[in-house]
Amino acid sequence: MIIQPTSIAAQLWAGAAAGTTATADTWRVGTLLTARIMGQTDIGRLLLDIGGLTVEADAAGTSLPQQFQVRVLTQGTQPQLEVMPGKVDEQVAMQGLRERLPLQNGYAQLLGVLSALGSRPVARTLPAPLRAALATLEAAISKPDDVSSPLGMKEAIAKSGAFLEANLAEPKEETPAADDFKAALLALRRTLSDLPAARPAPAPGQGAARPLNDTPPPLAQRALFAQPRAAEVLVTEENVDEVVTQLRTDVRAAVSRVEIGQLESQPQSGFWMIEIPLAGVRGYDVLQLRIEEGKPSVSEPEGMWTVGFAIDPPTLGAVQGEIQLRVPRVSVRLWAQHGETVARLETEFMSLRRQLEKSGLQLDHFACMHGLPVPTGAYSAVLLEARA
Repeated sequence: MIIQPTSIAAQLWAGAAAGTTATADTWRVGTLLTARIMGQTDIGRLLLDIGGLTVEADAAGTSLPQQFQVRVLTQGTQPQLEVMPGKVDEQVAMQGLRERLPLQNGYAQLLGVLSALGSRPVARTLPAPLRAALATLEAAISKPDDVSSPLGMKEAIAKSGAFLEANLAEPKEETPAADDFKAALLALRRTLSDLPAARPAPAPGQGAARPLNDTPPPLAQRALFAQPRAAEVLVTEENVDEVVTQLRTDVRAAVSRVEIGQLESQPQSGFWMIEIPLAGVRGYDVLQLRIEEGKPSVSEPEGMWTVGFAIDPPTLGAVQGEIQLRVPRVSVRLWAQHGETVARLETEFMSLRRQLEKSGLQLDHFACMHGLPVPTGAYSAVLLEARA
């Protein structure tokens, strides 16, 4: 089975065919690439992400899985790709991780630039398409009040980017793809790729470029990591071009990070890695979630749900936690970087108990400790014990 991608950015293909861009190395004949279905265009072409590049593809009458592998058969402005047979399995997921891990970084740098541009008059000098794409990204970010209620948290998780492809395949009114964080990132990446480069990206070691890979990726085997805000970005008329150049790298890193979380999530096994950007006070924070549904048993037909979380807002410092639910019992364990935060959280103990009782749940255990947990594994010891 062969598909023919049609370039959204034709100059990339032309450069690849001429051997003048990095795309030529990525799309060498015989190379295996991971492809993901992102949606469909108005004229019936598939919108695919292939090796980190968004393309349209002529695949009329072709039935494809959500993720699959392709082999490059020919180059040129319309290369031919052979769809490799076989189901999406662990090997495909591992290749996807290998492609994205070197590119990923936390959201903090991107969100720092977004916050700076949103508060500086110099943003008015940016091209109109870029301003629109940045506004779309800003609109896709949840607010703290949104995640303070069960329904709001559900909606924030749904539009976090982890379920974009699922929502495109089966659209739901309550989670439109237009509000999706990953969709906004991809739109911003396309807008940036269409803009001419005002100046070359700074060479490594010159001090202008910020390092990648300084934020641990959201892997199932890793402990959660509370992501602090990046240092404030000063945007002026003199450096706005450099900021836009760095924005290209930050967006690519953020897309890679979302997709790592998607690859690590295993819905069929009841496991999800999710990150939710939040519009905080004078900046943005990131709520990292690890959600796991325990397998039911004869004695526990409902199974046990475990939710780990981490966040680092400036007003509280780093906070991590585990919530375990085995209906009707709930157990909560928190860690806080600062002693003052421990005291503030402990004062909410009675309020938490009352809220749970209103929902028919019983707070079985509550603890709040000073200092962050030592990352010995994904979770600490089990907090709830089975009872007769």
